Amino acid sequence: MEVPVFLVWIVLCNIQLSLASWWYLGVLGTSASLSRDTRQTSSVSVNEMCNNSPYLEPRQRELCAKEKRLIDVISAGASMGIEECKHQFSGRRWNCTTFNNTDVFGNVIKIKSRETAYIYSISSAGVMYSVTRACAQGTLIGCGCDDSVRKQGTEGKFEWGGCSENLQYGAKFSEEFVDSKEQIQDRNEFGLMNLWNNKAGRLIARKQVDLVCKCHGVSGSCSVKICWRKMRPFRAIGSALKEKFDGASLMKINKRGSKLRPISKDMKRPTRKDLVYLENSPDFCEPNLAYGSLGTRGRECKKDSYGLDGCNLMCCGRGYYTIVKEFTEDCDCKFFWCCRVECQKCRHVKELHYCN
Repeated sequence: MEVPVFLVWIVLCNIQLSLASWWYLGVLGTSASLSRDTRQTSSVSVNEMCNNSPYLEPRQRELCAKEKRLIDVISAGASMGIEECKHQFSGRRWNCTTFNNTDVFGNVIKIKSRETAYIYSISSAGVMYSVTRACAQGTLIGCGCDDSVRKQGTEGKFEWGGCSENLQYGAKFSEEFVDSKEQIQDRNEFGLMNLWNNKAGRLIARKQVDLVCKCHGVSGSCSVKICWRKMRPFRAIGSALKEKFDGASLMKINKRGSKLRPISKDMKRPTRKDLVYLENSPDFCEPNLAYGSLGTRGRECKKDSYGLDGCNLMCCGRGYYTIVKEFTEDCDCKFFWCCRVECQKCRHVKELHYCN
């Protein structure tokens, strides 16, 4: 049974602002149903939801209220970022843990670590991706396709057509929305770090683009080739940012407190597409809610892997135990004309390993 929207809204309005974050939009599930039900069955309008939201900053409320579908699109972007983070770190000690509260990621985001850098970058990329795709699909009326690419020469290899996704608009919106969380007047070293990683997420997203083409001609010939630009699946962005996570640069703030620079003069200065951090990460081996760690006890690991998902590293030297489970699945499937498929049931035994 669904909880009435107005009850959800009452609960959200009573959340302490200090604990609230726009990431919570991605945890609410399908914000589309929330906003749709609100428009149809409640006196609370989407504008009121945005303007009175305790988990949005003032500038974010303004942007949210500009168009009725924006809250759905932003929610989808936040959800994409959270789910991608969980996927990319599923085999790590820190597996992008989320908590059932409005700060979503718990106390890990209070540490100026690589993990926080990834959270900010993938979230910024998620909003950009969702807005860009919504513009191309016509979900948002305040934007559309990127017609500027048609001014670029193609050397006669193809003609511009279709709907090239407007990455510039998506990046600009993401910058205005996501970066507004870091108040200019409070821009300390943590704020500078977050702004850097927000931008890195958007820059990486702008690079994950393909040229998609369709041929036209008689009898399937390609006498006319029409092409447009389209973003790759969000998984490609998540993977690219994961590589940046592994190569992130340790930084410190300069004497003026205005810029970040490498911790050592001998270190190469990172580019704007790289992730940066200010503190080394905890090992995440044991439960410690002070920095958002649930520990690795009970986590599944791979016995023969020498990587971070292997039992040796995942279990932090505590060892592991093995459980033998029997699985049943369809096999030897045959198609009979017309129209059915018959399968045998095959059983197999598998060893699963878990950290002590």
